[in-house]
Amino acid sequence: MRSVSIAGTGLIGASIGLGLSRAGWEVVGWDPDSTTLSTAVEIGAISSTAESFDELATGATDLLILAGPPRAILEQIDSVVTEALVMDVAGVKLDAVVRAKGKRFVGTHPMAGRETRGPSGATPSLFRGATWVVTTDWASEEDLGFVEGLLEQLGARPVRMTAGEHDRGVAMISHLPQVLATALVNEAADRTNTLELVAGSFRDLTRVAASDPANWVDVLELNTPQILAVIEDFRERLVVVATALAENDDESIRAFLGRG
Repeated sequence: MRSVSIAGTGLIGASIGLGLSRAGWEVVGWDPDSTTLSTAVEIGAISSTAESFDELATGATDLLILAGPPRAILEQIDSVVTEALVMDVAGVKLDAVVRAKGKRFVGTHPMAGRETRGPSGATPSLFRGATWVVTTDWASEEDLGFVEGLLEQLGARPVRMTAGEHDRGVAMISHLPQVLATALVNEAADRTNTLELVAGSFRDLTRVAASDPANWVDVLELNTPQILAVIEDFRERLVVVATALAENDDESIRAFLGRG
């Protein structure tokens, strides 16, 4: 039986554990929060636990998955000493692969999640049909193939790219939407009686604003240059439509709306 060790048994780590357990893997887990770890055991995401990260990392395993918060993952990459293949699931990739250079490491990022946090929201179907980025930087073809096979067992669709390509892409399609959704909710909350008017379209647009802010602080700070660039691009688009509105330019407004 193949074995996997998971550091971080929150939503993503526990969902991976559930999926691999059902696929016949032996799953060992560790989390710095004892309640989170206990819940992961109770729901069947892991079959046994380690007392510490060092114990988890030095145990016999085919794969060590780093599934904690982004900054914690970076610290673990720096400190880990293991002969096993290591992969992470952080939402920013360049720092991770640079720090892991010279180690058996594959950086990955599942393009899936929920607004709830912790293992209580975990499900083995979380990754079904989802794109799962696999970064190619300094990784061997054998290790890339191994990781892709595992991701396919979870129902995901592996997509290869470099860490830089990933970070530029998610800045636009993930990080900017998080910033905009949160800004919209905060702006509406600051306007008297505005939230009383909220209906389906606003809820759909701002759903991700309910995500765990602790994780997002790490993500936004670690990908700051890319996010600042897309914020500037977006600002320029808002200036274009604001100018069209101020000048009653029906044709430009229609063209702007038509692209959506």
